[in-house]
Amino acid sequence: MFDDVHGLTPDRAARLTSLVEQRLPLLDQEGEMEAVQRFLRDQAASVIDSIVITREVLGAGPASLGTAKEIVLTSAAWTTELREHQRLVERIEEA
Repeated sequence: MFDDVHGLTPDRAARLTSLVEQRLPLLDQEGEMEAVQRFLRDQAASVIDSIVITREVLGAGPASLGTAKEIVLTSAAWTTELREHQRLVERIEEA
């Protein structure tokens, strides 16, 4: 798993694989992708790792990266993190 993702250390790949495997029961719930995003946030996954994991959950097909980015970046689970990121970007741009 994650063989096509460049730059992952073996430890990080193992952590991401574990998170993918742990999310399987969540897919049976209504609002499954939102439940996956809440799970990943609660497990202290980064937004970038959540995109990679969501891509894998979607089957890692050719269009899955764009879909995964959209799911993560529009998820209510990540609102606080994304807002903080935007504030940081704005401060850097102002400097």
